[in-house]
Amino acid sequence: MDKMKSKASTDGSTKKEKKNKRKQSKDSQDDVKPISNEVSCEDNKNELVDEKNDSTKNDATAQKLSEKELRRLEWEKKLQSQKGDKEVTTISNTKTTQQQKQLSEKELRKLEWEKKLQEQKAGDTANSALSKAELKAKRREQQEAQRQAKLAAEKAKKPPSTTPTKDTAKEVSKVEKKTVPKKETKKIIDLHRVQLVQHLYAEMPQKQDSKLLVYNNIHPAFVKLGSQYLNKTILGSNARTLALMAALKRLIYDIQTPPKQELCRYLENVLQTCTNFLQNCRPFAVSMVNALRNFKLHSTQIDTNLIDSEKKARLQDIIDVYINDDIYKAGDAISLKVNEKISDGDVILIYGCSSLLKKILVDAHKDGKKFKVIVADCRPLLEGKEMLRRLVVAGIKCTYIFLNGASYVMNSVTKVLLGAHALLTNGYVMSRIGTAQIALVAKAYNKPVLVCCETYKFSERVQTDSFVYNEIGDPDLLSKTPGTEDPSPLSKWKENNKLTPLNLLYDVTPPDFVTAVVTEIAILPCTSVPVVLRINAIDTT
Repeated sequence: MDKMKSKASTDGSTKKEKKNKRKQSKDSQDDVKPISNEVSCEDNKNELVDEKNDSTKNDATAQKLSEKELRRLEWEKKLQSQKGDKEVTTISNTKTTQQQKQLSEKELRKLEWEKKLQEQKAGDTANSALSKAELKAKRREQQEAQRQAKLAAEKAKKPPSTTPTKDTAKEVSKVEKKTVPKKETKKIIDLHRVQLVQHLYAEMPQKQDSKLLVYNNIHPAFVKLGSQYLNKTILGSNARTLALMAALKRLIYDIQTPPKQELCRYLENVLQTCTNFLQNCRPFAVSMVNALRNFKLHSTQIDTNLIDSEKKARLQDIIDVYINDDIYKAGDAISLKVNEKISDGDVILIYGCSSLLKKILVDAHKDGKKFKVIVADCRPLLEGKEMLRRLVVAGIKCTYIFLNGASYVMNSVTKVLLGAHALLTNGYVMSRIGTAQIALVAKAYNKPVLVCCETYKFSERVQTDSFVYNEIGDPDLLSKTPGTEDPSPLSKWKENNKLTPLNLLYDVTPPDFVTAVVTEIAILPCTSVPVVLRINAIDTT
């Protein structure tokens, strides 16, 4: 127990001591804390003071800068507002001026238009009773009066001079030239032309005669041939082609190549000038174009190393072969095929003059076939007369009629044979004017129509009427009636401005009116022309 008491006392003393120690440590800590706190507060105060001083300085500088910027911005705004006011004023001024101008222009236009209308009304009322010729005369008088007034004003400005100078002479000559009524002559000439075929008119016949003297370096054979084409002494496709080939052979025989030149090339240049001359005399036929094309194609295939004499011989052989094969032999083959269709007692109607038809009929008569021929003809060329003469000389019974009597004779006709100037790609037959009428009448009477045509007359052209491409003859020939002394009613057609005679040489017959086309190849329909052209192109290449 005593021990327990002693322990408790010791424990109590120890506890008290511990408490006292704790108090002392707390007091010491409390004494230290305020000192540290005081030191830290003082430091913070100093820092705050420094910060405040810096902030006050920055605020002052910022205030100064902001005032300057504000002044600048205010100044810039004032300048911009002034500029905008000026621009607005200028734009408004321009708009107002433009509107005023527009209004003034509109008013002026209205006034001018009203004046014109009043003048036109006055002129219409005055000119309503006048004719076109009187109106033209009035206009010309006004123009001449204006010109004279101008000349008088110019003379009044210049001092009068007794001696004529160069300028006055020129002016007088100009006035004289102007007073000459050249335009009136041109108008009179144009009045006698059909507007539908205006592109077909060539130069006047008086000018055509002067063409013979214009061209130089032309062979005499071509000069002679051109005059024959111009005067129409050579007619027919075959006759014109044969004459051209004969002139070409003469040119090849007479040509002399200059030094350092090749014969074929030099010949092409010379031939080009000659053909241009012939075309100006009269347009080429389709057969002539094809013959020249064939000659030029084969002339380029001749060896250039040969002598000129050998080249000339080769060129002439080309012409002879073409004439023999494409004209003469083709005619013989066509004659044989048509003779098979002719029988005794036939009445054959032909139109115009064709060398191929004459050969066919003469060969059939020589074979002993008995038939009759009716030759239809028309003005102005009257080619049927020459055909009639040749057939009568051969011993064939013939009847001669004009084109307007074809319908009266067609009942007794058994066959119709026609020649052709060209056969077009679309199957139309181009031949002497009047052929289409004969074919039309034969179709109406259900008579067979055979067109005899060599393949070298086939053309790549397409045509459905007689106005796109044709040849115009002399209109004076229509006013002449051969065999009578009485004047024709058309003899004074030039005095009548409303009368325009049109003398077309060819017409176009539709394939519906043609039964078949007899060629050297076979008896073909009109639609087989493209096939024949393709075959001929392959053969030539």
